[in-house]
Amino acid sequence: MVANPDYNTLAYDWRPLGRQDNRFLIILVSSLVFALVIGFVLSSIEVPVEERQKQKAIPERIADFILEKEKEKPKVVPPPKPEPKPLPKPEPRVKKQQERKSDKPLTEEQKKAREKAQDTGLLALTSELADLIDTSEIDSMVATSVNKQSDPTKVAALDKSVLTSGVGKGSGGVNSDNYGDATIGSSSLSQKEILAVRQSLLASDKVQDVADSDDQSETSGSYRSEEEITLVFDQNKSKLYSIYNRERRKNPGLKGKVVIELTISPEGKVVDINIVSSELNNPRLERSLVARIKLFKFSADKSREITVTYPIEFLPS
Repeated sequence: MVANPDYNTLAYDWRPLGRQDNRFLIILVSSLVFALVIGFVLSSIEVPVEERQKQKAIPERIADFILEKEKEKPKVVPPPKPEPKPLPKPEPRVKKQQERKSDKPLTEEQKKAREKAQDTGLLALTSELADLIDTSEIDSMVATSVNKQSDPTKVAALDKSVLTSGVGKGSGGVNSDNYGDATIGSSSLSQKEILAVRQSLLASDKVQDVADSDDQSETSGSYRSEEEITLVFDQNKSKLYSIYNRERRKNPGLKGKVVIELTISPEGKVVDINIVSSELNNPRLERSLVARIKLFKFSADKSREITVTYPIEFLPS
């Protein structure tokens, strides 16, 4: 015979989750009971208390060594500096008085020889030389005459008659028979003749100085010195190097010398500029340098155009 299914069996068949719920509740209750039992067992076990380690005592010798302070070193007092002894005053030197030699009286022969020597040789010209040295009157006359000259280019000619006057008034030759009693003849120049000679010499020197100064001013006014051109390039060197350094960022190995030829007008402006030679091999940099050099300003005190050649060397700094 087949057993008839009851109500619970039919209900579980239509509701399968019910069996799973019952199984979950059984597992949960059993787990809680097991945990409680283990907790009760563990709490009943007595755990021995660990003893803390005691701090070790420091030996007395070490404690004294640590606590003992360093003794301060006694300060060394420097010995007092000895006072400098005053220097003894130097004794004044007594100059020895030189004994004057007593002048012996001249004899009659010595007096005659001295008078004879004064009338012969160079001593005979002392009075005439003294007259030539005293030229106070001549200086005043020369100063007024030089200031009155209007045209400095006229060359004063020397009067040969003034220079040769009195030449024929010699001593008349040397007589060997009367050699000891011979006297020296001399040419005498008057104040007017000396004045004429001096005026002519001063005028010629003045004319020569004026001519030299005119030639020098004409030469310096027509040409520009190398120092002036170098000074202008040195003043603008930083601007040229800023252009060069800007291009060198793109080409670090860029360096070389550039030789330029520029024409400067009398007003000091750069009229024309050309590159004679270049080691840079960079046309863009060369164009920038030419454009910058055209803006240079030179002095405007010259009378003609001038063309110069100037080298510029660019090296990495």
